[in-house]
Amino acid sequence: MKALFVDLSTGKIEEEEIGELLPRYLGGVGIGARLAFDLIPQGCDPLGEENVLIFCPGSLVGTNIPTASRTEITAKSPLTGLIGTTNSGLYFGAFLRYAGFDCAVIRGAASEPVYLLIEDGEARIRDAREIWGRDNWETYLWLREREGEKVQVASIGPAGERLVRFASIQNNFFHAWGRTGLGAVMGSKRLKAVAVKGKGAFRVHDLRQVLELAREFTERVRGDDSFGYTRRYGSMVASDPYNRIGVLPGKNFTRGTIPSWEETRGRRVFERRYKEKDLSCFACPIACGHWSRVKEGEGTGYEFHGMEVTYVLEFGAKLQITSIEEIARSVELCDRMGMDVVSTASVIAYAIEASEKGALPSEEVPSWGDPGGIRSLIGRIARREGIGEALAEGVKKASSRFRGTEPYALHIKGAEIPVRDPRGKWDVWSLGYLTDIRGGDHLRARSPAEYLLGGTLNHLEEELHVSEEFIAALDMPDDLKGRIFGSPPQKVDIPLMTKYAEELITMINASGLCLRPPVLRTFGPQTLSHFLRAVWGIEIPPKEVLLSAERVWNLQHLFNLREGLRREDFRWPSRFYQEENGTPPLDPQKVEETLRAYFLARGWDPQTAIPTRKKLEELGLGEEAKRWNVTR
Repeated sequence: MKALFVDLSTGKIEEEEIGELLPRYLGGVGIGARLAFDLIPQGCDPLGEENVLIFCPGSLVGTNIPTASRTEITAKSPLTGLIGTTNSGLYFGAFLRYAGFDCAVIRGAASEPVYLLIEDGEARIRDAREIWGRDNWETYLWLREREGEKVQVASIGPAGERLVRFASIQNNFFHAWGRTGLGAVMGSKRLKAVAVKGKGAFRVHDLRQVLELAREFTERVRGDDSFGYTRRYGSMVASDPYNRIGVLPGKNFTRGTIPSWEETRGRRVFERRYKEKDLSCFACPIACGHWSRVKEGEGTGYEFHGMEVTYVLEFGAKLQITSIEEIARSVELCDRMGMDVVSTASVIAYAIEASEKGALPSEEVPSWGDPGGIRSLIGRIARREGIGEALAEGVKKASSRFRGTEPYALHIKGAEIPVRDPRGKWDVWSLGYLTDIRGGDHLRARSPAEYLLGGTLNHLEEELHVSEEFIAALDMPDDLKGRIFGSPPQKVDIPLMTKYAEELITMINASGLCLRPPVLRTFGPQTLSHFLRAVWGIEIPPKEVLLSAERVWNLQHLFNLREGLRREDFRWPSRFYQEENGTPPLDPQKVEETLRAYFLARGWDPQTAIPTRKKLEELGLGEEAKRWNVTR
């Protein structure tokens, strides 16, 4: 594996072999975590020159292995002060590999706006003053005209340039590296874009074996029960169930159910009134993306990419916009400005509720469900104008500026809470919000046995809604199946499954695969072991693959402890311990008991959340922990 190192302060460009990291960190998110831990100084300013920005495609990206398209970007987060890591698909990672590099590490800061061009084994720093100030779509079109139509672009918009702490990095037109604010890191480096193109090939170890394994895995993905509806609706398949079980984040998590939801923002109205055709990322047979058009009414003819359930939940539920078209227009503005959809919707919901309660000046704040007013505020946040100056800091920092607004600032570890209310359904996802290494988030703990309409037996177990045949076929060690599901299978142990789900998703993000259900339900350590042997020629038994994923999670946790994370940061905001519209509150004692069981499953001290020396030595991380004095 070859890494590209670029210092924007000095203009120095180097290459380095990093193949020794692959067996221990698996690629993608894992190699990003290792480099971040080693290269980012403790206590550094996330918006200072010392922060490092790491682009790392998954280890299988560039092959025809199904859904192997995704690239992880890692740095210290300006939003949380913890590890910042974010993931996106499409073609960027494959083209970086075809250009001759498996990873790109960017240090320092340029004195004037620049973009980085990576092409056919070379990297050049080029003048970007002409496009500084332009939005992401304008930037992408400018780079396509200058560098050719096949160029793949990671860029920032005005929000990243102005160091909005939740600024995203746009991936061509419609995809993004959204969470944790790494667009602001690019802005602090005066790096407008990274453009990649290459005519090379990714030379795998055993092409015949890769093709055979890819064929077998494609059959498993296509044969999974979730494949058909995932292709038909994409993530919108979850929109209706979320309303039925009462987990919507409506009005800043005060309305878990909305009576008109399915008729206005449900999956069938999306399919009937908007969906035109399916779209896919690189090497993907699922094609869960959509190209859409308003087919009737006032906005007839407006075209957009999507719809994604996260967009509908954030703008449609949290901010109460009732039209999918207006949601799409709001998402388009976020994409152009370069702002994470979750944090943007959350900080606006915070402002609206605080204004309603008289705790925030109301002149610049829209009302619930006002798409024009909401988009106007998005623009002010991106430009840091008026109240947008405070809101651009994220809900945690904004609420410290306005006395009495803390109850409306809903975050975990500084990251705004997306998508789901845990009071409607306590499960692996709910616990995963608390334990996520990047703060409140829904994408790093997904159970392969999840069932949206199922109930919870108690705070430690949930109902099992999959068959014994499904469990038998799961790519999971048999002893672990017995501990999680019981023998015979009869329940899901929430703390144990949360730990495994985090490691499963670490494997997926390390390899560059997608989190859609057909992959989540068919991938695992044995599959990755086979792929790594065929693609890279390295022998890692399935149990060692799982251990490597656990190593990555713990290394990210050590980074966070080093940067000041404490046990008391693993908590839900007070709102979730209150009843809302008939939805029972979380029980603090039960949440604490579940969290304690999770810490014990991880081999962490349940009082401090610090890994035990025994656990870290088992993972080969004893020296790292000793260096930063974070063991017990």
